[in-house]
Amino acid sequence: MKKTVYAFLASAAFCSCASQYTIEGQTSSSDMEGKMVYLKTVSADGMTSIDSCEIIHGNFSMAGKCDTVTMAELFLDAQPLMPLVLEAVPLEVSINDTTMKVSGTELNEKLYDFLYKKLHLETQAAELPRKETRMIMDGKDEAEINYLLNAEMQQLTQDYDKLVMDYITGNFDNMLSVGVFMIHTQNGQPPMITPQIEDIMSKASSTFKENNYVKTFMQAAEQNQRNAYGR
Repeated sequence: MKKTVYAFLASAAFCSCASQYTIEGQTSSSDMEGKMVYLKTVSADGMTSIDSCEIIHGNFSMAGKCDTVTMAELFLDAQPLMPLVLEAVPLEVSINDTTMKVSGTELNEKLYDFLYKKLHLETQAAELPRKETRMIMDGKDEAEINYLLNAEMQQLTQDYDKLVMDYITGNFDNMLSVGVFMIHTQNGQPPMITPQIEDIMSKASSTFKENNYVKTFMQAAEQNQRNAYGR
């Protein structure tokens, strides 16, 4: 799961909030004991730490001023750990050896619902090579194996694309749209304008289009496309 959530970093606002945030965290992982947890957001100078604390007896807590609803990232020492939607409400973070979860607001519930659905599809895709091995050992025809597994992979790809599209287009009025867009586009590949990206942008709200991450991605994607076609 960690690979699924590590790359998720953003800082943008869709509505205002007041007062301060509080984060109460708990972990059952003994490997985290005594380590520092940092709360970071993206600034013009890169990642900026806005809070930190030590994990003591499996617990950690933070509190601070919150002026906007913002995407943030928890780091364990220098390593990205998990994303969250930072709001001026109490948030609860739960971490064990197999799962991570942020609860306390609707946006965080939606965020982790998306991440778990994404992980489920990735797990199914990772299972395909083992399924192929079992089918070979069962004596199935190679052409039949290729046909069945290609069809299954194509379906998983379609399911993932629909998952991404539904969460982005269904949340143009809040921070989650940018967050899921970042998860989808931070895949180790150079920014490119795919048919799905074009579809997303054709439906996007002005707030989404003006987000710093979205604008930067689109500028890089347009430049890469010009370079690819020699224009």
